[in-house]
Amino acid sequence: MKVTINKESAVPIRDQLIEQIALQIASGALKSQEKLPSIRALAQRLGIHYSTITAAYNHLAGVGLLDIRQGSGVRVAGKAKPEVKDADLNKMCQDFLAMVSENGFSREQVKPLLQNMLEKKPVKRLVVVDRNKDFHAVQLAELTPEFSTEVVAMTTEEMLEHKDWLPDSLVITSLYHVFAFENLIDDRTRLIVCDIEPARQELDHVQALKDGSLVLLVSQSQTLLNMATKLLAAQRGEQIAVRSVLTTDETELKYMMKYATIVICDLASQSAVAQVAGKTPFMVFRLYSKHTIERIKERLKNWG
Repeated sequence: MKVTINKESAVPIRDQLIEQIALQIASGALKSQEKLPSIRALAQRLGIHYSTITAAYNHLAGVGLLDIRQGSGVRVAGKAKPEVKDADLNKMCQDFLAMVSENGFSREQVKPLLQNMLEKKPVKRLVVVDRNKDFHAVQLAELTPEFSTEVVAMTTEEMLEHKDWLPDSLVITSLYHVFAFENLIDDRTRLIVCDIEPARQELDHVQALKDGSLVLLVSQSQTLLNMATKLLAAQRGEQIAVRSVLTTDETELKYMMKYATIVICDLASQSAVAQVAGKTPFMVFRLYSKHTIERIKERLKNWG
């Protein structure tokens, strides 16, 4: 497992580890049931306290990406069970009522509670929550064209300052950030935690490149560039060269375009890349998969 940390970064070391390990699992660089380094071994290798490794591993286990078992160490979790499409709603309700009655609650207690849950304020906005402020332009570029509902982006700290928005907002966040505020959201139909879904098409294309190829990453987000660079390094190592450039650095972008085998950019950078790409092929990387977009639309339709 390849992980690096930046002790000078404003991003906590625990979160750096969570992001890198989760991305390697999602990309397939870490396989199902693959054993990870022990807590103490990884702490010693990175020169950090073992409690930081413990916190990162525990979080990844909590969201279902790792299995931690006494005696067998830490392993990548097995693949999740397929989603049940034809669930029996009547049976689900019956099971719920049976559980409620077994715990001593009466019909009179349940009815007003369910009624209040169903008679809630309509969704006025989509709130995308991400700690990395420089992600926001990329996220808005992808989501805004997909929805007639207003889409706003904010950090976890900003969301905590706007708790009064929660009753009429649908909150969209990732596994990395949900732990910071999920206890504030009483109505779980108003929260979507996105799966970690790197662009498989782009990753497969990079995997097929000849050794010595140069992949140029272009984004408005330095954080996204750092994450993508580490992901490709974990996938191909030193077999290919990976360079990154911010969209705003027009001089460097034009210069590197001359030598790139392929360019991968975010949607917010697509127009700028297209203007200077010439004959250099480029692909557009999306943070949100089609599946995630459909999940959001379905939630708005059924519960918005």
